[in-house]
Amino acid sequence: MPLIETSNEEVKTFDGLHLYHFWLSSCSQRVRIVLAEKNQEWTSHEINLEKMEHATPEYQSIHPHGVVPALVHDGQIIIESIDIIDYLDTTFPEPRLHPSSEDSIAKMHDLMSQADGAQHSIKTLTHEFLFKQHVMPPEAFEVFEKKHENAELVDFMRVWSSKSGIPSAEIDSELKLQHDYFVQLDQALEGQDWLVDNTFSLADIAWISNVRRLDLMHYPLDIHPNLLAWYDRFQAKPSYQKGISEHEIPPALADFNAYSLERAAEGTGVRSFKPLAA
Repeated sequence: MPLIETSNEEVKTFDGLHLYHFWLSSCSQRVRIVLAEKNQEWTSHEINLEKMEHATPEYQSIHPHGVVPALVHDGQIIIESIDIIDYLDTTFPEPRLHPSSEDSIAKMHDLMSQADGAQHSIKTLTHEFLFKQHVMPPEAFEVFEKKHENAELVDFMRVWSSKSGIPSAEIDSELKLQHDYFVQLDQALEGQDWLVDNTFSLADIAWISNVRRLDLMHYPLDIHPNLLAWYDRFQAKPSYQKGISEHEIPPALADFNAYSLERAAEGTGVRSFKPLAA
């Protein structure tokens, strides 16, 4: 588990649960859902990515990669959302979010790893289909490049903010990856409500934020009927409301929706890219 030593003396004094997060961050959404399922009180530390608050020396002293979320529990920092939610389920075991058998637990962890492995894809598609309308200007990127120590993230932002943007072939590849994952999830949900042993678990929580993000881009979830029914079922849960819905910003959602419709009208929306064009 990624436990982080910090030079931030203030964080070391924190009692209880503290979460550094951003409203739209899919990884933050997972953690907030688990905290809601566990009915745990936690202190919110919002990191505004749009204002580059994740690039400050203070935050990078907490999370060395300068991304969210970061959980602090009694002064100990845990990073990586998949590890955080596993930690929370172990530390606060009720209600249990693991299935009962060892084989099922292994399957749950495989699904969690797949969801985590899809994060680069989610980031790429988000910046193309939701954020491209507000691409970072050169002067803002220069500031970001100087302040942020995560070289991989800086390189990604350099490509995205360039005149040519993210190559179409890469967008096709990332959409195919998401499509193939959704096909697998749809098959796994055949005849059951939840992904593993028909029991709500961390596997479902790991995937819900990814599905939500693609939905914002107008990905056609109706081509995966079992997954769409699962998505509707999950959205009705109080933990979804507390972990995702209550943090969403209506004007931003309206902005995403308008941009997705604009892209669709231009023939450059999600459905125009392989393999969805068919």
